[in-house]
Amino acid sequence: MIRPLLSAVGEAELASLATERSLYAFDFDGTLAPIVTFPDQAHITVAVSRLLVSLAREAPVAVISGRRLSDLRLRLPRDLSHIVGNHGNESDAELADGGEQRRLIATWRARLETLLTGPAAHGVLIEDKGLSLSLHYRLAANRDRALDVCRHAIEALTPAPLVIGGKMVINLLPQAARTKLDALHDLAALEQARRVLFVGDDDTDEIVFERAPPDWITVRVAHWNGSRARYFLHQQANVTVLLDLLLRNLRQHASTRAAVQPPDGGASTR
Repeated sequence: MIRPLLSAVGEAELASLATERSLYAFDFDGTLAPIVTFPDQAHITVAVSRLLVSLAREAPVAVISGRRLSDLRLRLPRDLSHIVGNHGNESDAELADGGEQRRLIATWRARLETLLTGPAAHGVLIEDKGLSLSLHYRLAANRDRALDVCRHAIEALTPAPLVIGGKMVINLLPQAARTKLDALHDLAALEQARRVLFVGDDDTDEIVFERAPPDWITVRVAHWNGSRARYFLHQQANVTVLLDLLLRNLRQHASTRAAVQPPDGGASTR
């Protein structure tokens, strides 16, 4: 059963992260930044930005989002350890240009532009992110009807895409595309992290919540009984509280270690 993170049990487990090499990872929209009507309007607060930078000075910090990598860079501070876009498919570490994947996305987009016409599709926005597509239907006058039209259009695509739902959005990726879980495993190995914290809010994050190793701490923003995350935050605004708590835990652990370390850094003579 999913439990509140900001509780005695949840906070004790968060404190345990500071005692080991841990990776702190976050989704962007709905997690670090509030959900907005238009994707271009999304931004993090000054407080969140400062806390992320401070946290990154103490431990590896990653942001993994469905957004383009170039888009994420405009919305996040430069000092983070890792920024990964397109649901785990786009990062500085990726050397391949994804040419085949980009050509497939372009083909799907052209097909969808011919299919998503007529009154029922009014308000549906096709967002081309190079390595993935997102169909936003938040602005549709009749969202249920728009969703139905989008689903029928997706069924006409070949080869069939990997479909991941979201909040008023449908994400389309090639079947062989990486997921956020793949990206997290790679980043944890790269950072030699023994533990992982991942915070997200959407269906794209449920892939991580469902398949994460048992020693990872998975957190969903906003309570939902159907989530496979271990913990939840009541609302997006609580992310600031979480970041501050993580930072204090790391600093407290560092201070405690310094207090018991012999002055010369060597073994005690006692």
